[in-house]
Order: sequence, then structure tokens, then C-alpha cells
Amino acid sequence: YPTIGALAVAGVVPVNDANVKGSYSAAGINISIPILNGGLFSARESEARLRAHAASADVDDLINSIARDVNIAWLEANNASQQLELTGSLVEQANEAARLAKVRYDLGLGSIVELNQAQLSQLTAQIEAANAKYEYLSQRAVLDFATGALR
Repeated sequence: YPTIGALAVAGVVPVNDANVKGSYSAAGINISIPILNGGLFSARESEARLRAHAASADVDDLINSIARDVNIAWLEANNASQQLELTGSLVEQANEAARLAKVRYDLGLGSIVELNQAQLSQLTAQIEAANAKYEYLSQRAVLDFATGALR
């Protein structure tokens, strides 16, 4: 922006000399019109435009990152849900196999080894079901966090 400055000075010389006048005064005006400022204003404008563009790119990157995180969390939660259903059916089958092995053992048609194997399979299926439930709940918490439902 153009600026205007003014300056005025007046004074008295304390030592008198015949060659020097005893008082003095001066006034001046300074006008500054920055038409040739070395491209400062255009450089500032360009810098502001580039900073705004960089901020916009950062926002776009953040949006993409959040969308990616939500998609991954949803896929993981969906996979954990399917695993939970699968282990539930495995537990049902293992329970039925253990029940049948117990009946066969009680009737004398099966050995203790067969019964123990069925009970071990039943216990393994129950452990896998518990792990699947834990994994599902963990992935749901991750999904809730990614979507903002969990703070």
C-alpha cells in the first residue's frame, strides 16, 4: 500500500560562531508507492495460493485415510462375524459328536479313547468359539472407533 511520511526538525546551535547560523530548521515529505517491490506482493499471493492448495490436499488425504480405515474395519468385523457363525455350527456338531460318543460308550459300543477324542474336539470347538467371539467384539470396537461411534 502507498504510504506518506512527514518529518520536521528545528533547533538552536549552543555554541555561537560567526560562520554558523544560530538556529536551524528543516522539513521533508516521503511518499512511497510500491509499484516496483521486486514481486513481493505476487510472491505472497502465490505462497498463499500454494498453502491453500496444500491444505486442501491434506484434507483430501485425511478423507481418503478415514474412508480406508472404515472400509478395512468393516471388512474385518464382517469376517469376524462369519467366523463366529462358523464356530457356532462347529460347537453344535462337536456337542452332537460328544453326545453320540457318550451313548456309544455307555452301550459298550465305543471305547474310552473315542469318547475322550469327542470330548477333546468339543472342548477345542468351544475354545475356538470363545476366541471367535473375542475377535468379533474386538473388530466391532475397531469399527465403532473408525466410524466415530466410540470415542
